[in-house]
Amino acid sequence: MGDVAVIGGTGFLGAHVCGALRAAGRAVRPLSRRTGCDARTLDPGVLRGCDAVVNLAGIKREEGAQTFRAVHVDLVASLLDAMKAAGVRRLVHVSVVVARPDPARPYHDTKWAGEELVRASGLDWTILRPGVIYGAGDDLLSHLAKMLRVAPLFPIVNDGRSPMMPVHAAEVAAAVEAALARPGSAGKTVDLVGPERLALRDVVRRVAAAMGRPVWICPTPVALMKVPVAVMEAVMARPLSTRAQLAMLGEGLAGDPAAAPRELGVAPAPFTPDRLRPLLEAGGHLPGPEIGTAAGAGFALLAPLLLTAALRGPWDPWTGITGAMTVLGAAALGLRGVRRRLAPTPRRAGIGLAAGAVLYGLTLAGVRALRVLWPAWEGHARELASWKGGHSAAFLGATLVLVVAAEEVFWRGLVARFFVERLGVALGLLAGTLFYAAAHAAAMNPLLWLAAVGCGLYWGILAELTDDLTAPIVSHLAWDVMMLFITPVP
Repeated sequence: MGDVAVIGGTGFLGAHVCGALRAAGRAVRPLSRRTGCDARTLDPGVLRGCDAVVNLAGIKREEGAQTFRAVHVDLVASLLDAMKAAGVRRLVHVSVVVARPDPARPYHDTKWAGEELVRASGLDWTILRPGVIYGAGDDLLSHLAKMLRVAPLFPIVNDGRSPMMPVHAAEVAAAVEAALARPGSAGKTVDLVGPERLALRDVVRRVAAAMGRPVWICPTPVALMKVPVAVMEAVMARPLSTRAQLAMLGEGLAGDPAAAPRELGVAPAPFTPDRLRPLLEAGGHLPGPEIGTAAGAGFALLAPLLLTAALRGPWDPWTGITGAMTVLGAAALGLRGVRRRLAPTPRRAGIGLAAGAVLYGLTLAGVRALRVLWPAWEGHARELASWKGGHSAAFLGATLVLVVAAEEVFWRGLVARFFVERLGVALGLLAGTLFYAAAHAAAMNPLLWLAAVGCGLYWGILAELTDDLTAPIVSHLAWDVMMLFITPVP
């Protein structure tokens, strides 16, 4: 067996295909932009000596010169010319099951145009048309897992009944090898889909079941999803969805499940939670809890009681909170899962300073609203400011740093993380924030409780976005310094 050139051989699917070809005893030449190959102007010399070519090149969104037409049509034309010049006749072209002539949908239309070029090439071609492809590190499982970890409420395209027939990347790779090994597959277009015709909502439910997460499906008109999808395409390196993917999810990706077993001897396995669980684990989407149940629940219940005693005891509020938070912060640092999230870097500190400035600006805007809506707020603000009375500047500065660090370590590093691991990001942060606010209720100051809710949620989001406690600690400290010492309010 001679070499096989694999266009797009360094990507997610390419890794599976190259692995399957090598396992079958074939020498592989992965070709892509990463290997310095510009397939749009492919040099026939890189194909000489090859027995076959596998074309996996495809994109889900357009970026600069990487348009759907450039990758799905122009690249294919260049590849066909290069193959003829190099004397290579065998081609396995991987397209998609929804390819069809449809100018209103450029992804579908250009995939079809690429297929038509292959069919008219005069080469010995086989076209494989997979549905949605999944596997460890893929887009499907990765993006669904991220969304399910954020919140159990899942917005689904339309009513979520569009048909899906997921196929594993290893099964697509096996089909590529089978096509090369079977000369009789030349001249055939073969659908490559899973054996079950599932509704999109069932795909989501099976991923949730594999993760052990609750999920509530929320039907969402596709028109409402276009704006957030466009924003994600504009700002994210790997958006959770693209406009092309949104169109496919709306109509579904279904095909003939009997084609691959009949033509290639490849029978894809069902899309089941048991099969998905190891894939999600390999992709890092099933992390074990870092905060044990006894520690998390125990401290979440203990902290409001301890802080109530500190605020209502014989000490002044500043001293009482300092003592209570020193105990709670030290206890939290005894947990490895909390210490892991303390890795300060200049970048994280800078993020914290910027976030503190943003929060201070939001606070000033809130103060202007309070002056109109709640005139009594100033009295509560003066009460909080009076807590500084009787203490030296050195004592206030030292204890402020200690209290802020202890609060973030305990409330965001331990309590919020405990709830996030069990309820997902949205409900977990909300639960952690409510416990944080409850711990401040003993002060009998509604302004402090309001600040604890707003700021606690803000710092919790910051901790989740950075997966570290440095930014919330710095943000919290910067905000407190501004609010208490530099420009006190009122």
